[in-house]
Amino acid sequence: MSRPLVGFLLFCLILGSIAGLVGWWVGPTVLSLALDDKQRNEPYHLLHFVALKPDERETYVRAYQTPMQQLVIDDGGQLLWQADTLRLVEGSVRDEWSQVVLARFPRAAEFVQMITSSQYRQISSANPVERVVVGIREAPDNFAQNAPIVLYLFQLDEVAANEFQLMTQKMLNLDQYGGLVVWETEISVLEGEVENWDRLIALQFATIERAESWLRDPASVTERAIARRNMQQVVILLLHSNQ
Repeated sequence: MSRPLVGFLLFCLILGSIAGLVGWWVGPTVLSLALDDKQRNEPYHLLHFVALKPDERETYVRAYQTPMQQLVIDDGGQLLWQADTLRLVEGSVRDEWSQVVLARFPRAAEFVQMITSSQYRQISSANPVERVVVGIREAPDNFAQNAPIVLYLFQLDEVAANEFQLMTQKMLNLDQYGGLVVWETEISVLEGEVENWDRLIALQFATIERAESWLRDPASVTERAIARRNMQQVVILLLHSNQ
């Protein structure tokens, strides 16, 4: 084997090792956003979930939330919505997220810049409360600031993928309660110890009372039972803006 060929093969091996380390550090979704020109220049959304005990909130706000939100703004992002969880409708104890924040970046490149920065790592390690960061390419539709939201998070296998396309069409009683489907999209878990959610549905209501009435409706109860049977890791949260 010639010396130039050996050198080229060593270069490829080193390059592959570096790419593997970068992929392990930032994750495959972020790596894809960084390397794909089209994705890099498209808008990108984040949903940030955090589980807080009452005595953790003050420390969390000071050490993590305030500096992290400022970092989002400094890197070109926009905070769109922030909500508290009124109750966990479906899920287990580990799904009791107390707060959800929605942010938008005009380009995924700005998000990649933020999440790979030393400031992000410093802030993330400053307050190690339980949290999950979800990345989303598609924007929500007519997302009202102060409206209650019923948020579905779940994982689909290949067999259930077709069910996702039909799921909101089966919510025939939404109109009775003034409910709207404002988000139905694929998602990627970027950070956090949760099951691999890959789909999201957000339903918006005019009032908490209407949302609760819809959740109690027998048709809705039946639909959730079907969802639990056909889909994996179903989590449903009732949220309301705290802004």
